[in-house]
Amino acid sequence: MSKTSLYLLLFSLSPFAFSVEEEPEIIEILAPKQSLTMAQKSQNLSYVDNRFTQGLNRTIADQLTSLSGVSFTGQGGQFQSYAIRGFSRGRIRTEVNGIPIITDRRAGNSISFLAPELFTSASVIKGPSSSLYGSDALGGVINLSTQMTDNSMLSIQGQTDSDLFSVSAKHSINKLNLGVAYQRANNQHAADQQTLNTQFERVSGFVNYQYQHNDLTTYVSWLPSVGKDIGKSNAKFVSSEVSGYPEELHSLAQIQINSDSGWLVKLFHHYQNWDSKSLKFEQYDSLTQYKSHTLGGQWLRQFTFNTIDSYFGVDWLSRKGVNIDSEYELYLPQNDLPFELINNDFAGSQDNLAVFNNNHWQLGHSHFSLSLRLDWLEQQSNKHNNIAEQEFSSALSASVPLANSVDLTFELATGFRYPTLSERFFNGNTPRGLIAGNEGLMPETSFGKQIGLTWLVSSPIQINTSFYHYELDNYIERYAVNANVLSYRNLASAQIHGFEIEASWYISDSVEHALSYQEQTGKDNNQQILDDLLPKKLNWRMLVNFNKAVLTQSVSYFPETKEVGESETFRAGYTLWDLSLSYQLTQNQSMSLVINNINNENYYASLDKDAPLQPKRSVKLSTTWLF
Repeated sequence: MSKTSLYLLLFSLSPFAFSVEEEPEIIEILAPKQSLTMAQKSQNLSYVDNRFTQGLNRTIADQLTSLSGVSFTGQGGQFQSYAIRGFSRGRIRTEVNGIPIITDRRAGNSISFLAPELFTSASVIKGPSSSLYGSDALGGVINLSTQMTDNSMLSIQGQTDSDLFSVSAKHSINKLNLGVAYQRANNQHAADQQTLNTQFERVSGFVNYQYQHNDLTTYVSWLPSVGKDIGKSNAKFVSSEVSGYPEELHSLAQIQINSDSGWLVKLFHHYQNWDSKSLKFEQYDSLTQYKSHTLGGQWLRQFTFNTIDSYFGVDWLSRKGVNIDSEYELYLPQNDLPFELINNDFAGSQDNLAVFNNNHWQLGHSHFSLSLRLDWLEQQSNKHNNIAEQEFSSALSASVPLANSVDLTFELATGFRYPTLSERFFNGNTPRGLIAGNEGLMPETSFGKQIGLTWLVSSPIQINTSFYHYELDNYIERYAVNANVLSYRNLASAQIHGFEIEASWYISDSVEHALSYQEQTGKDNNQQILDDLLPKKLNWRMLVNFNKAVLTQSVSYFPETKEVGESETFRAGYTLWDLSLSYQLTQNQSMSLVINNINNENYYASLDKDAPLQPKRSVKLSTTWLF
């Protein structure tokens, strides 16, 4: 099982998925299964419910934002990134089959290089204790899995407006799982008929194999992806700038050995090689070539001391061969474009070693957890001095039943985030513009608190709520040096606090309703609004089961936003309405019809100044065969 399973021993409340059925069975692959006995209803963990993924489904990000506390940030299209409770960019960790994804994109990860149809489960860990995953998990963790059951399947889908076409197939042979997907789309359009730079073509897949011998289980996986002609959607297209990714290559591989006696060891590797091209009218035409290797491993051992379950482990994460080469063709002399930024080759590396410990025990009906982690990090580049740092983090959490139908949880944790290689050292062009790194950046630190309540009002009605508050020091902010150059700086301090509440009403086995609301605020020490905060959102979801047919809908209301961060702009309020209808044609074949943005709203997915409009109303038709 993934390291998720270790830190799921950190109790905290999270809104439930919109389903009363049991959590999906996940083939855990990164930790021993035994002794990880935790009350599922108290975990700060939300699973994506596949019945309520009637969004655009361009990438897995569209499905993740169906969960409370997860929102879009940055620009749009294939590289639409996401945030967890206002934490974005390098502050949240994304793992695919337990492999951390670090792409050096300043806006954060998008996981667009793997088709969403290849994932069998997606979950989000929220709350302060997620920081115990390390530097890049200050605000939360995204866990994605391609592990599948014995069912094999073939799926074909098409969508209006963009002429999207995708076909995917997954097959299981004993302990061998295979999957492949092909996707292609043209540019989409907004409701006002603006063209969106969202075209792309991609082939991705996976191979998973599991072998058991005596008390040892060996797991091997490989996930390749090749993409081309990927548009970078932003507000400057096509009036002043055209950006995109001509080529993109990813390869993720790992091997892991688990022992029934309670230990595991694993090694992983992520190679990526992609180009970005930016044409800024009357200024320059640039090509940036990027490649890197992410290597790592983990050792984990379980012990039991009287009534305390303890886990000790070592994490190793290394980034080697991080190279960014830029080539520019200036159309006219540009006095305001610094020479050192438009002619730059970057090479860097990073090594991170950590030891961690988790302890879980029970007193009466109450559960407690204490976790500790110590990290050492060293960064270097070809043009700067080496930087070495160390950070300590800890977490204490508890779940206490107040009554038969009410559970109270609380969580306290410290966390940190090292500046990324790009934030510290990179100088050059990106699809967003010219970036100047800041070698003097200090690590961010945080102290987070969370309290939650689960109330089973009656057998069909359940209410879940959580309140959280973060105090951050040396918060890293991206800011505009001038009209053409962006850089990074530390703020003395910042605070983020907010709450989420969900009410689920299971009228019968055939009808379900869920109503949720989220809100948060965040300011720095000068009382300025932070970027990428969670938008206010009121959401109503409904599911009606007609035996062979299932109808689902999602209606989300986003109020207007007037108070925004430095790199953001005012957005008008809007209502987004999506609808899906699936029908079981035969025992093995089903069809699905999805209508996105039924009311044809002209809206933006984020407050980013460069964010483009989102796609207009579209219709998607798909069919799936099970074998």
